Amino acid sequence: MSAQKYDATDSGVVTFVNRFTVHSSAEEFEKIFVEISEFMAQQPGFIQYTLSRSIDEDKQDSYINIALWTDVASWEKAVAHPGFQDHAKEIRARSTNVGELYAPRQSFSVK
Repeated sequence: MSAQKYDATDSGVVTFVNRFTVHSSAEEFEKIFVEISEFMAQQPGFIQYTLSRSIDEDKQDSYINIALWTDVASWEKAVAHPGFQDHAKEIRARSTNVGELYAPRQSFSVK
């Protein structure tokens, strides 16, 4: 077991958490999400993402995306890119979302 503490600044890895409520079919939303994710994966500073869907049968329209970026500036540059706006428009047509950036404060892993 190891624990590591971080000093949260805008110069280190950040986590973008984006919650979606989908208003289209799940298949359509996920297809569009693949397209935006392929675009984002090509942007400098992108590390990884995970898109997860609620397992609660009453919340099958709920998704969460967790993406890691090397730093705030890279994320800001990626979402300001004109190509991102085209993809974001498609996602917004099929869902509502709330997104926030987070900086690490603690980390825990089992070794």
